[in-house]
Amino acid sequence: MKTMVHKRNIVWKAFVVGITVSLLLLPGFALAQTSDVSKDPTPHRPAYLLSKSDLVDVQVPLRYSPLDPVPPATMNLDISELIQQVDESLILGYLENLTSFGPRLTGTPACDLSAQYIYQTFQGMDLDVRYHNYTDDTVSGSNVEATLYGTDSTNIFIICGHYDTVAAGPGADDDGSGVAAVLAAAEVMRNYEFYHTIRFVTFSGEEQGLIGSYHYAEDAYNNNDTIIAVLNADMIGFAPLPADGTKGKIFENAASEWIVTFTQEMSQIYYDYIGIELTPQGETWGSDHYYFWQFGYDAVFYHEENFNDYYHSADDTIAHMNLSYSTRFTRLILATLAEMALQPRPVLEISSISGGLGITTQVTNVGEINASDVNVTISVTGGLFGRLDVSSTNGIDVLPPLDSLQSKAKLFRIGKIAVEVTAGASNADQVTKHASGFLLGPFVLQLVITP
Repeated sequence: MKTMVHKRNIVWKAFVVGITVSLLLLPGFALAQTSDVSKDPTPHRPAYLLSKSDLVDVQVPLRYSPLDPVPPATMNLDISELIQQVDESLILGYLENLTSFGPRLTGTPACDLSAQYIYQTFQGMDLDVRYHNYTDDTVSGSNVEATLYGTDSTNIFIICGHYDTVAAGPGADDDGSGVAAVLAAAEVMRNYEFYHTIRFVTFSGEEQGLIGSYHYAEDAYNNNDTIIAVLNADMIGFAPLPADGTKGKIFENAASEWIVTFTQEMSQIYYDYIGIELTPQGETWGSDHYYFWQFGYDAVFYHEENFNDYYHSADDTIAHMNLSYSTRFTRLILATLAEMALQPRPVLEISSISGGLGITTQVTNVGEINASDVNVTISVTGGLFGRLDVSSTNGIDVLPPLDSLQSKAKLFRIGKIAVEVTAGASNADQVTKHASGFLLGPFVLQLVITP
């Protein structure tokens, strides 16, 4: 009898444990299903790569990233006028020209001819245009870059897409749609002045493993280019159902979430001309934004809501595209780019470093708008036996244009010293100056600014 009761207890306990585990698992399952990130059964990736492990492993130090532009709260009439110049006939013209070369596999004559077409099109817009050539173990090719210089800034904003295709098809959507967006943006924006510099870039080698954009981002990093944002358009023209034409995807990493917010604001402000709402998707390695992330630049990847049924095939043609959707998606990216490039930024200048009783420095905002969360750090090293290591930081919430912030570091030591002054703001680039001198007790003598 005791044995039977014991067995019943075991069965009952097992039953209770099973029910408890089931209840614990069900809420987690339900919670996972409430995410607004759509689960597309076909991941976007370069045609000739099997996985992320096939890409180059980039190891670089973290970059300093200034605060990013803040979207406006109301409609800008200039932007409204600008985006309405992008229409279906403009997009269709670029698509017809691109697809007329047939499949544009990197390394083939068709790809080279399409590069020439893009180059000549930029050239006809009176933009500064160049080939960015690269040689890789896999394939050699050329990116095509056109530049519209900013009136008062060397900060750079990029709109990009890839003009190469797989061997199987003409790549109308993948990625003729993105290249058409780049060309349309250049055609419209060239007639306006922008505060910041804009680059219109088309890559090759994407299908072989993001090769063109890898070399471009690497060279930008080595040149210390101040790229604030990269807007990558890849497959923005397939919307077979009416509901698909009102939605889109945007992929981002943590550092680039501000671009998502900015674009979403643009989609609301100019909704009458765009009519597309974006859903953030998180990270993906499958397009040309990826290596900008790897080299420390902020970038996003715009993509159609419904993944193209004719992806990487001979049927990726204009006939299977939704030109209205592609046009409106282009307008959204263009509005984002134009609003960002129009906004001036504060510019900090270390106007003086002087000695005397301690070290005094003055930082001036020589830009056109307020600098926010300004911090000035004075670091001093050296002294007798090299044992001096002092740092002093001073800050202010807002520094208006032409106003200055004075900071001071008090010292007490003897010997030669090296001084570094660093100033930064949450919405301005960091600046640094160096000096050297001699410290005698609390007095700094013979202070000289050094390169």
